[in-house]
Amino acid sequence: MKQASQEFDESLRGTQTLIESVLKGDEKFIHCSSGENVDTGLWSLHWNADLSPHSESLADSVEVAVVTFLQKNPESIYLEIEEDLYPRCTGLMTPSKGLIYAVLNSYAEKSGANWKLRAEDVASARRAELKKIDELIKSIGVRLKYKVKQDGKFLIWEENGQLVRAFNVLASALVGRALTEMNYPPEKTMLVIPGGRAALVAYKEQRDPILAERLKNYRLVKYRLVRALSELPILTRETFEEQIASDSVEQSKGQMMMF
Repeated sequence: MKQASQEFDESLRGTQTLIESVLKGDEKFIHCSSGENVDTGLWSLHWNADLSPHSESLADSVEVAVVTFLQKNPESIYLEIEEDLYPRCTGLMTPSKGLIYAVLNSYAEKSGANWKLRAEDVASARRAELKKIDELIKSIGVRLKYKVKQDGKFLIWEENGQLVRAFNVLASALVGRALTEMNYPPEKTMLVIPGGRAALVAYKEQRDPILAERLKNYRLVKYRLVRALSELPILTRETFEEQIASDSVEQSKGQMMMF
C-alpha cells in the first residue's frame, strides 16, 4: 500500500488511520474490548450486518465439514481430515488445529491413529435420539398442563394463547446457524443439545465473543436433563424452572487448544 513518493512511516500511519476510520465509522462492526483503541481486543461484523443469507461462521462450517467427512470416511487419520478440510477453508479462513480437535472430540473417538464417529453420533442414531427428545419435551409440556404444538423446527408450549416456552432441539453444536433461525423471544427460547456438544459450544463461545454475547440471552439445555425431568414422578412448573436454571453448558475439563 506504500506509494513510491511516501516514506515507510508516513504510509504506515496513513494505513492505520484509514483502518481506524472504517472500523469506528461503520456500525456494521463490533469492537469486543474493554479499551477504546482499535488495536486492542477483537473486531467482528455485527450479526445484523447485510450478509449473504447463506453465510455461516467458520466454526459451524468446520463442524459440518469434519462430521460429513467422517460419515463418508470412517477410520480416518487426522491428516486425511485436514487434507479434505483445508481446500474448503482457505486463506484467512483456514481453521486452527484447536477448532478441528474440538469438533473431533465432540463427535468422534480415537483408536490408535484413526478417528471414527461415536456410535451415538452416527446419523441414524442421532435422528432417532432427536425424535425421542422431541417426544419427551411434548410429554413434559402435557404433564405441566400447557398446550403443546409444533411450529417448524420449534416445539411450543402455550397457556391461554400466550407463549410460555419455545424449544429448538439440535443434534449438533451449530448454534450460530440456530440463532439465525430464531423466531421467538430469547428469554422464552431454549436450545436443547446433546451433552457431548456442550464442550464444543463452550469452545465456540470462547473463540467468538460475539457469539457468546448473543447466546447469553438464550437458555441451553442438555438432552440428559430432559430425560431426567421426564422420569420425575412428581413434576411441577416450579421444579421444571429450577432444574432448567441449574443446567449449564460446561467447558471441556481438559486444556482447550487455542492455536
